[in-house]
Amino acid sequence: MKIRLERIDEATAGDPIEARRFPFALGQAKECDLRIDAKGVWGKHLILDNDGENGITATPCPDALVVVNGDSHRKKFRLNHGDLVELGAAKFHFWLAPLGQADRRLFEGSIWAALFLLALGQAGVIAWLLNSS
Repeated sequence: MKIRLERIDEATAGDPIEARRFPFALGQAKECDLRIDAKGVWGKHLILDNDGENGITATPCPDALVVVNGDSHRKKFRLNHGDLVELGAAKFHFWLAPLGQADRRLFEGSIWAALFLLALGQAGVIAWLLNSS
């Protein structure tokens, strides 16, 4: 699964950040996957994880407060597509990133080659049958 976080607070709004590997840590610490320099953001403020069929879950650090769509969370919770996530002064929109199409050129090329060889074989059999009668 791939997610996208789009920072929307006025200070540093910019390009969306995509995450493919989990757990994905957000905070001010150097070891975080996404470093956030904003007031009220803890060292390792929030951990995002792919919880399989339960979707993307978020776990705040013990003392951190996370506000999602106006509701505060201090324990593990599930994120939904389009949620507004606030970590201190930083605000993000959470999106499930669109899935790209897998590269199937080699597979499709081999299918077309097999169809061409089949048509060529059929033409050869028809020509052989016409010549033998």
